[in-house]
Amino acid sequence: MFLAGPLMADPLPAADPAMSGFLRVRLDPMHALVQGLVDEGKYSGAITLITRNGHIVDVRAYGYRDLAAKLPMERDTLCYIYSLTKIAIATTVLNLWEEGRFKLDDPIADYLPEFKAMQVLAGGTIDRPELVTARPITIRHLLSHTAGFAFDFTASSALRPYYERTDLSDFPTLPEFALALVRLPLDHQPGDAFTYGVGYDVLGYLIERLTGQPLETVMRSRVFAPLGMNDTFFAVPPEKRHRLARVHERGPTGRLEPTKPETFVLGATGAKVVYPNGSGGLVSTIDDFARFAQMLLNVGELDGARVLTPATVRLMATDQLTHLKTPAAWLGPDRTYGLGLGIWPHSPAGDTPGLAGRYGWEGGATTYLSIDPGADTIAMIFAQHFPYDEFGLFEQFSAAFYRALVDSASFSVSKTLE
Repeated sequence: MFLAGPLMADPLPAADPAMSGFLRVRLDPMHALVQGLVDEGKYSGAITLITRNGHIVDVRAYGYRDLAAKLPMERDTLCYIYSLTKIAIATTVLNLWEEGRFKLDDPIADYLPEFKAMQVLAGGTIDRPELVTARPITIRHLLSHTAGFAFDFTASSALRPYYERTDLSDFPTLPEFALALVRLPLDHQPGDAFTYGVGYDVLGYLIERLTGQPLETVMRSRVFAPLGMNDTFFAVPPEKRHRLARVHERGPTGRLEPTKPETFVLGATGAKVVYPNGSGGLVSTIDDFARFAQMLLNVGELDGARVLTPATVRLMATDQLTHLKTPAAWLGPDRTYGLGLGIWPHSPAGDTPGLAGRYGWEGGATTYLSIDPGADTIAMIFAQHFPYDEFGLFEQFSAAFYRALVDSASFSVSKTLE
């Protein structure tokens, strides 16, 4: 399902924080929190953005996008959003689903025959593994991270050596990636557990196979262009690469230094060409991704461009893990997973406030998105830092954001997903 919208768009409209239910004096601690972490040398820079009722009420850049070159972080800085990419992949897959291209519980091997003979690791060693035949992997399994695929950092101790031996990010095309992946065993039978892994790269391959077009072409025509997301790419155009942030990490001395080039982002800093990484390869600006988030908050539509139906967005934010016998501990105690979205089905029990039904996700380079339909808000922070959320930024930022939101009486119920 696709309704064409404008090819060019401005950022979401701005609104006065006080008129939108925020106390300005309580936004200041949020700014001071982020600026303080930058001043302490914990992060090189960051960008924060807050919306309410479809309007940006606060946006601010802090520090540097390139610390060594003293290039400032700016509102239009292109950031590596890492696993926020998965939400855009899920949206594209479900856009095709709405056209009747497949059923969610279809085996992926119906469309990608390479995956018809998968096996599950049952024991043995990497040289003499014990394997059992896997049940069919469905598209729903891939969308909900229950297929049995992993990353090297999420795989069980028995499976991890298989992923460490095969660099799945080092292939020029998605078919070549798929041929390498099918040689690896699954961590568990499809549908039996939540394992965060490379299933979204398989979904990217599915998108290409269903449409006969490159993944980025499909995502641009069906999602990015209709929403006016003109600064979101796998392959960053040469004329825009000067706006790319560097991802930083603490070096041996504790001082921040840039990481190695992001080789899975096509065309970044002269990197070799690799396949478009559906698990985490997109680059975007905070304003572009705010437009995408607002589309979800609007249950599928923005500025006359409908990307998904309201029912499909509600499905994305519906718990897909209720059947699991073993809780998905990796998600934490308060959260579960839908189709491309982490979900807080209940009000959190910890120190971070928020309403039941809030959803979003995070990225490995410390990028964060929280969408709260009950409060009609979006809260985002893009830092560019490894390791992920090293200093507990997300929880502190979220708490500061909610403490500034005082107009609780006007919380919306029209967009809640319950």
